[in-house]
Amino acid sequence: MKHLTTFILMALGLAGAQSQPPQSIVPGETEKLAALIKQQFGPSFTLPVKFPTPLIVADFDGDGVEDVAIVADSKEPIPDSYEFKYQVADPFGSYFGFGNTTVGSSFNTNDPRRNHALLVIFGAGPEGWRSATPKAKFVLINVPFDTITNGRILLKKNKPPVFVIRAVESELMDSNVFWDAKKKKWKWEPGQMAN
Repeated sequence: MKHLTTFILMALGLAGAQSQPPQSIVPGETEKLAALIKQQFGPSFTLPVKFPTPLIVADFDGDGVEDVAIVADSKEPIPDSYEFKYQVADPFGSYFGFGNTTVGSSFNTNDPRRNHALLVIFGAGPEGWRSATPKAKFVLINVPFDTITNGRILLKKNKPPVFVIRAVESELMDSNVFWDAKKKKWKWEPGQMAN
């Protein structure tokens, strides 16, 4: 019964979500997105070729301003973090007790299906994530996924649902990646197993 209640609450959260659905990029927009990535995260990040959902938009930090999660590739996500002022996090590794980003950043680089990172921009002001000076920037490494979508989950009964990045690994399972505002860090939680 508990799982049914959780499922119903998640379904209601998804139905009431005010975020945009996963977006496909039209050819003219690809160059703009690539330029944004280079401007905000540096030249070591590139857009993966023909990724089904290259970005999702939602209010991931709960401040009422639009944020974005973008799929990108990089063999070295850490070196540019100082210059471009972003934080590197490994919520998947942290879930299993190993969140050392310096070591973890080399785990998936040899598997072209699994070497994607999630670039998250917390928006600022009326421009949201498109602002020249965002509120915060993150590179999430080692999260396993084939596609991403947005969703919402209820973490506590007396709190509103939070927006999540739903990471879908089609052969194995889906999972949720979300911002824990209280602890100021990204978290990963397993979801449903694939059939």
